[in-house]
Amino acid sequence: MNTENKSATVISLSQVKDERNKEREQRSFQRYLKVLSVSELINETTTLIKEINQTGSSTEVVVHAKSLLKELGNRFEKSQGLSESFLAMRKKLESKINDVY
Repeated sequence: MNTENKSATVISLSQVKDERNKEREQRSFQRYLKVLSVSELINETTTLIKEINQTGSSTEVVVHAKSLLKELGNRFEKSQGLSESFLAMRKKLESKINDVY
């Protein structure tokens, strides 16, 4: 007879539902970012930076910031002039995220 203690990971159904909802929201936000113009993406970035400055960072804000940076990177990677501006904006946003999270 084996009497070793075996630990089992128990995950509640509500945790699974919460994770699924977060994943859905994230996918929805990513789709939203894809339809925005570059100007609107920059406005989103500005709004996000203001939100981080005023209220601090939450998991949701960090996830949104990462999605926003990814979308901006995808759009600017082939544009010489825009990529430099983007890198500056990205550094500022990442700095804000790291300061509060």
